Amino acid sequence: MEETGIEAELVRVVGVGDDPVGHYVQLRPTRLLPDSREHVREDGPVQCRWISVAADAEVWGLRGDFIHALIRKRVVGYVTRGRELLVFEHAGTTQLPAGRVDHDESLEEGLVREVKEETGVDAEVISLLANGVEFAQLFGPGYHESWAFHAVAIAETRDRWTHHVTGTGMDAGMAMPCRWVPLDERPLLWGKPDPLVERLLMSITDA
Repeated sequence: MEETGIEAELVRVVGVGDDPVGHYVQLRPTRLLPDSREHVREDGPVQCRWISVAADAEVWGLRGDFIHALIRKRVVGYVTRGRELLVFEHAGTTQLPAGRVDHDESLEEGLVREVKEETGVDAEVISLLANGVEFAQLFGPGYHESWAFHAVAIAETRDRWTHHVTGTGMDAGMAMPCRWVPLDERPLLWGKPDPLVERLLMSITDA
C-alpha cells in the first residue's frame, strides 16, 4: 500500500531469501486496476505498471528470484462421450477446454474445473495423454508447460448447446457454442490435425 497505493490480499508465500533475509509472497489486488498508474509516496511520485509473468522477467534484485513460482501449468482436456469428443468454437477455430492450474490445485482438479467453467460439463479424469515434455515435443514449446488428459463426461448432455463461461479468466461471460464431434472423423483442433487423437482412441478402448 505504501509503495504503490494498491490494496492487496495475501495468496501464499512463494519463497524465503537468506541474504538479505526476507519472505517473498504472492498478493492479489482487491479490485480491478488500470494497466499503469502514478502513485505519490513520501519521497515523490512513482510510476506503477503491470508486466507479464515470465521466467525471464527483469526486476530489481532478489525480487525476481521467485517469479518462476508464479508461472502456472496449463491443462488441456480431451473429454469424450463414447467415441465423441467435446469441443467448442472460438475465434474461428474448433478448440478443446484448456486453461491454467491454480497454485492450490492438482493438475486433475484444475482440468475438471476448466472443463466445467468453459463448457458446463461435469467430467472425470481417466488418464494422462501427454506430460509437459511430451506435449512440447508434439506441439512445440509454449508459454506455459502443458499437460493433456483424457476425461469422460459423467452426466447426460445435449449434442449441441451454448455455454456462458464462468470463473475469473479473461473469457468469463463469453458464449461458447459447444458440441460433440465423432473422433473417427479426426476433427481439426485449433485448425490442425491433432497428434494425440490416436492416444485418445487407445485410452477410450482401455477405459
